[in-house]
Amino acid sequence: MQKLRRLVLAAALLAAAAATATAETGAPASLNMCVDADDPPFSSAATPERGIDVEVAQTLAQQLGRPLRLVWVEVPNRGGLGKALRQTLVAGLCDAYLGIPQGPDMARELAERKLVASGAYLTLGYLIVAAPGRAPPTMAALRRARKIGAVTATPADLYLHRKQLPRAPYAGSAALLTALKAGEMDLALVWSPALAGEAGAGVVRGTDALDDADLYTGLTVATRGGDAELSKDLAAAVDTLRAEGRFDAIAQRHHLPRTAPP
Repeated sequence: MQKLRRLVLAAALLAAAAATATAETGAPASLNMCVDADDPPFSSAATPERGIDVEVAQTLAQQLGRPLRLVWVEVPNRGGLGKALRQTLVAGLCDAYLGIPQGPDMARELAERKLVASGAYLTLGYLIVAAPGRAPPTMAALRRARKIGAVTATPADLYLHRKQLPRAPYAGSAALLTALKAGEMDLALVWSPALAGEAGAGVVRGTDALDDADLYTGLTVATRGGDAELSKDLAAAVDTLRAEGRFDAIAQRHHLPRTAPP
């Protein structure tokens, strides 16, 4: 909590300094973008020059013709993203917050905070994955599998339970992928960002989309509803850059698998 408060205070001081400099020079105001301080492959304060959301922020700022300033946010364990939004974006410490997932629960959270979201700049989801050297898995192969791994208590785990498929729960994506490579299961359902790092190297990804839209989500940019002009400009920039394939190109550079809901 103290670390989050220090980050918030530092961001406020930097924002005030930037506003003063802008007023004195007449230069375009900086676009202050909140990003998660520990969410690889999307963003990380430990490696601030790299990350999908870092490049998305840079691309959006360039599209709007404004200099970028990243505001690093440590999402609290208690209160999660909703609390982080309230203490940063709602409090005026940044102009926009990257990486906000779509979905009814988040939509209610944003509405309560008087925030709005752009369209999705990227889609994430679960993929059917096989061990190295195996054939690319399909939905038919998933239905025939004798043992399917998933991270426990995730949408993928619940999906296997609903479909009455033989599931094997694991504590996290790293453990799941290690077990898959060791031959402990036939197939696994893996969250796409977990495949972007070294842990996902060598595994064989399926091309069939899983038949449940709840296994997918889009990442959006949130802004304050009262900042109508910025919200409109950012939403338009997201739509334009997505249509041009700019965000997909960023994701590919970071080896994030492309996913598409059914």
